[in-house]
Amino acid sequence: MKSFGKICTAFVVGLLLQGGVYYYLDQVYLAPTTDFAVSNESQEKDGNFPDVTEGRKYYSEGHKYMAVVTNDAVKIYTSGKKEPTRLDLKGRMVSYFEWLPDRDLAIMGLYGGPKDAVVLARIDPENPDHEVDTTMEDLPSDSRITEAAFSTATNVVYMKIKVAENAYRIYRTDANYDTRRVYMQASNIGRIAVFYDEDRFFYDNVRTGDVFMFNGTEGGWRVINPPGRYRLIGVDMNKDIYIAKVNKEDEVLSLSKGRLGVGFETIHTFDSPQTLSTITVASIKKNMEDGTYGTSSSKDDASDSSDKKK
Repeated sequence: MKSFGKICTAFVVGLLLQGGVYYYLDQVYLAPTTDFAVSNESQEKDGNFPDVTEGRKYYSEGHKYMAVVTNDAVKIYTSGKKEPTRLDLKGRMVSYFEWLPDRDLAIMGLYGGPKDAVVLARIDPENPDHEVDTTMEDLPSDSRITEAAFSTATNVVYMKIKVAENAYRIYRTDANYDTRRVYMQASNIGRIAVFYDEDRFFYDNVRTGDVFMFNGTEGGWRVINPPGRYRLIGVDMNKDIYIAKVNKEDEVLSLSKGRLGVGFETIHTFDSPQTLSTITVASIKKNMEDGTYGTSSSKDDASDSSDKKK
């Protein structure tokens, strides 16, 4: 297994030599709409790229590249060019794809192939044959990555891996060559998130409706949501946390915004239950900016007990 941290360092050096230092800080989480999980997805047309009808299309920041992704193939088009670069997946399948939001690098979740491995692969479209891999060990057959969360300043990546129907594991990798499973207080895990500058990982327990914060440095954890059934939406660059109050069918009744050590405030209550998968951090912030959502006058009491050790 190649060392994720060591090779990431090589990437950073290469980028510095090209004259740039890039940071990606925020994540937007979308529910899967195909057999593989995705974010940054867009089916819009861009006249600088061929009108491709196959697969799903993902544009890099600034639309310099367009990736066309199917379950068993990835083609990357460069703006203004007709012929794509076809990535060699080495017989593996794609379970997850994302362009990093402020640099022209792609992250892929791959599984299967001759070694039946689960891999987080980093792809530079300028050098697509040089694939940077982190391989997860000791997983059941047919496991796959469905989501990833990145903490740029701490060089930590958390991966959500599906191991069975409604059963997931979390793996963590960092710059110290440590790639390992992190044991959570749930098996049916919903969305995941992490602070960009601090190893504080967030996830929810779909079965119980609890939202957890895990301290990746010290190993402590706690439930952070107010009393009731809640689901995680995500976090932003300001370290604000967004959660949704849901009914037993996981339909959204209201939205809350909060911070660690402070608690949560309800920012919007819906007239009728909403579909959870349609609500993201980006959509909430857009509605807050245009005045559709606002902060209520009452504060919900969040659970903010001391971190519990693993």
